[in-house]
Amino acid sequence: MNNKYKYFAGIFINGLGDGIQQIALMWYIYHLTGEAASIGLMIAIYYLPSMFLTPFVSVYVDHRDSKNIVIITDFLRFLLVFIMAALIYFKVDSSFIFYLLQFLLAVFYTIYKPASQSFLKEAFTAKELPFVISKASSLNEAALIAGTGVSGIFLVSMSLSMGFFINSLTFLFAALFFFTIKRVSPKQVKQSKIVYFAEMKKGWQYIQDKEGMKYLLFLSILNSISIQMATTLFLPLAEQLRGGSGLYSSFEMAFSAGGIIAGLVAAYFMKKFKHKVIIGTMGGMLTASLLLFFSDQSIPSIFLIFILGLFTMSHLIVVQTLIQLNTTKEFIGRVIGLRTILASFVKISSALLTGAMIAFLGVHNIFLAFAIIMLASFITISMLRKVSVPV
Repeated sequence: MNNKYKYFAGIFINGLGDGIQQIALMWYIYHLTGEAASIGLMIAIYYLPSMFLTPFVSVYVDHRDSKNIVIITDFLRFLLVFIMAALIYFKVDSSFIFYLLQFLLAVFYTIYKPASQSFLKEAFTAKELPFVISKASSLNEAALIAGTGVSGIFLVSMSLSMGFFINSLTFLFAALFFFTIKRVSPKQVKQSKIVYFAEMKKGWQYIQDKEGMKYLLFLSILNSISIQMATTLFLPLAEQLRGGSGLYSSFEMAFSAGGIIAGLVAAYFMKKFKHKVIIGTMGGMLTASLLLFFSDQSIPSIFLIFILGLFTMSHLIVVQTLIQLNTTKEFIGRVIGLRTILASFVKISSALLTGAMIAFLGVHNIFLAFAIIMLASFITISMLRKVSVPV
């Protein structure tokens, strides 16, 4: 089994575990506390570490062995979810303990994310990266859908503790697959003491000096807004169209299906159309949002959400690939770290702002507002010439 298939297997298993956990943990904490606010608190706890720890973590990743960090963090996530399974099995019903474990999971994921991107750059050649990133994205979307379905089966047909135990094993198996991957271009690991603030400054200077990098980070903000806006609007849109939970599930599936297709085609279109693919994905998000503003029927809305997912995730894959290809191994952790901070801030603010605006503007008008944002972003398109597309 070559590196690609080992990496794909690890990504799929990791995504499966994340999908199981999203449903099972939220379901458990809600039934444990009986308060809907507990779900919001769980989500907030998961995002907080990335906001505050990423600057330090990304510097650490750039100076240490990224493969070892990926394996260790996956193993630690296995242990934490295994502890959750044991607590549920022995009926230790403490919301505080689960909030704490969720916080620790978030800390380890904050470390894992830049390390996994650094490991990716070391494990594959520049020629292989577009293919690997696009297919990994497609597999991850499919795994999240599968994980959500599997979690539902656990909740209905099996004990919750067994579901958490199986979830824990996904992280262990992912670590084993990543362990077997041989890197084609490992970076030089520095054992000297890390001066964090000085290294953060170097990272920021690298982003300032690297032509096109700031624009790529700006482009990454657009798909973060689109993803969070869409996922926040699905439920109120389904209710407005009087479709209930069935229509809501269809919206979620349609957006994810668009993401899966994006992973299959994004690398091909980037290779064929170079810079133009960015213009295409931005135009696709704009058009889908504008048509959703006009749509008042369930079936057309499902199709348009599929299109929105297709272009949003294609945009994400292309931008992520270009960031990888335009960043050296020595700085990839810090660049991905800044992107993570921006994405976390945008997702939190977009979710809160979208939720608040629904009451004042209505669901369809928010789609119009996003279409206007996308239209305004075309003013910056001349900066795309500064971005190198080495594929």
